[in-house]
Amino acid sequence: MPQVGAWVATALLGSAAAAGAAGAVVAGLVNLAVSAVISMAVAKINAPKGPRPSELTTELKSSNAKRIRHLGRVRASGTVVFYEWADVGFTRRLFKLLAVADGGMTNVVRWYLDGQPVNVDADGYVTTAPWNKGNIRLRYRKGLVSDEWDGGNWAEMRSAFPGYWTTDHRLRGIGTLLATFDDVDGEDIAEVYSGGEPEVSALIDGAPCYWIPSDDFAHTRNPARQLCDVLVNPTFGPLAAADINAGALANARAVAVEEIATAGGTRERYQSGISFAMSDPFKDVAQKLLDAMGGRAWIDTDGRLKVEAGAWTPPTVTIHERHIVEMEYGAGTERINRVTSLQPTYVAPEVRWQETVADIWEDTDAIAKWGEGEPKGVDLLAVQHHGQARHLCKQMLARMNPARRMTLTLRAFGLRLLGEPRVAVHIPRLGLSNTPFLVDSWGFDGTNVTVELIEADPASFSWSAAQDGEPQTEAEEFDRATLTFSTTVDSLTVVTDDGAPYLRVSGTYAASWGYIGMIQFRRTGASEWTDGIRETAASGQYRYRTPPLADGGTYQLRSYVAPGGQTWKQKSTPVVVSDIDIIANATAPDAPVVISESGTSGGTLSVTFGPDLGANYRRTGLYRGPVGTPFGAAAFVKWTYATSSEVTMTDAIPGAGARYWLQSENQSGVPSAAALVGNYP
Repeated sequence: MPQVGAWVATALLGSAAAAGAAGAVVAGLVNLAVSAVISMAVAKINAPKGPRPSELTTELKSSNAKRIRHLGRVRASGTVVFYEWADVGFTRRLFKLLAVADGGMTNVVRWYLDGQPVNVDADGYVTTAPWNKGNIRLRYRKGLVSDEWDGGNWAEMRSAFPGYWTTDHRLRGIGTLLATFDDVDGEDIAEVYSGGEPEVSALIDGAPCYWIPSDDFAHTRNPARQLCDVLVNPTFGPLAAADINAGALANARAVAVEEIATAGGTRERYQSGISFAMSDPFKDVAQKLLDAMGGRAWIDTDGRLKVEAGAWTPPTVTIHERHIVEMEYGAGTERINRVTSLQPTYVAPEVRWQETVADIWEDTDAIAKWGEGEPKGVDLLAVQHHGQARHLCKQMLARMNPARRMTLTLRAFGLRLLGEPRVAVHIPRLGLSNTPFLVDSWGFDGTNVTVELIEADPASFSWSAAQDGEPQTEAEEFDRATLTFSTTVDSLTVVTDDGAPYLRVSGTYAASWGYIGMIQFRRTGASEWTDGIRETAASGQYRYRTPPLADGGTYQLRSYVAPGGQTWKQKSTPVVVSDIDIIANATAPDAPVVISESGTSGGTLSVTFGPDLGANYRRTGLYRGPVGTPFGAAAFVKWTYATSSEVTMTDAIPGAGARYWLQSENQSGVPSAAALVGNYP
């Protein structure tokens, strides 16, 4: 990796606010592009942040909603900025205006009502039953500087609401959707507006993307062009065009548009569609696009950001043993970090442009060496083809499980590696014959250059149609008259082998698109419910876990259907599971062994016993009951936490006499068998 350019160094030193923002973006990209992209696959909590598709396709009613920008082809709804009824002629009409796309949008490809695709005529009137009975009309304004810049310029709204919606309500630079709904006769209300007016979303082509080489704007589904816009858009981008290696960016674009085999023909190697909040860190947005094209980023010798897409290019520099001052050499992956299978989450057109999972990709070589582990999930939400998602997982696993890793100290020869993303190593005695490595890091201390290398796998970039796996089944149409919202709880597990105990629950849900299966939990007796942590699941299924729970506590859990992004709204009757005992350790200690005991009624009991001092022991309790009764009639007296091999406990024996027992517990409160001490009449 090359040294940071002067402008980046200035930014990192914080001498200027604008430079600081730019430096943060580039530093984030350079650090993330090689190493963090690998760790993201095993820890989704570290994945780039941003809105999920289920949140973007749900209408939002909020006075401080985030500004969302869309690039490529995505499905989206928006923030309700106007919602009011008016008398238009002799008809009551509801006007609902949604602010959808900050920076504008190019086109609406398909409309959806309540998640269901609908057809419209040339004037925007819905022709799909049963909504065609409501005289529902759907229209949009692009919000582009060159076309319909004022997204709020709706003459029909100014006519219906004179003085309330005026020419000052511009919504300039914002793509909008306007939906109008006419009231219907009583017998049609239940069919057309069974749950109120339907939620509106649309499959849109997002904002035109700025492209440095041609200095123009155009709609595109190419991740390299979208990345260019994110970084150097004259209005929104944090960098200047001079800060980007435009030639490398053009090469990345060319790699992305290469045709590769897929089922039934060919497809472009990499395509993407992305939606992001303008408040999201730009490095996170850029990282998603890098992920979508298997990309890497680094600083070239001119101090510019250089990007490449995932395709194999042989190294042009070779390190021989004579160049090396010092070398560390070993296995590519530590045992604790080994991951052999990845399951990508991506956006599938087949399920109405919502997120789902592709088939798992397995590193067969790694499995042969180390055995099969549990698949890890990786978010690739800018990806919109199952084969592309799996191909990216293949590349990720190759980086995560390299055959070898090296740290080399080089003299002046190491300066030749400035700007080189890969290098060949030729050390025949180690079995390295012009073996390609990826440059993971580069450093110069004024005398020597230190590079960290991981062995490359050129085959990881190749792909065939047979490797695509199976696409998602096309979403079925549903009958609104018989639509039900429901959930099932199919699996409920107390996980005790992953740190503090927690619950993992999975099941199925029935609902229209735009809704999700949801779970909440609470401790028995508590009043407030807490949302579970959502995990990847197939379409029509849900999977959640809870945060760590109290060992020995009892909990309740409920599942229900809710709109994506509005999980507090229960659309279905909750399925409640009660009396869930959280037991981290279910192994009871052995019963205490009574060594000696003495006592009389009205006197003092003294008992010496030996506890089971193994890993399952926490404490021992003394229990007392009436003379001659069983243990079930006994009451607790006191605890001892002593951990000596012999422990003595005492108690005042009632004048009427008593019977005593000892019982031990583990850390989770699981008791041993009761040990009789004696009967003292």
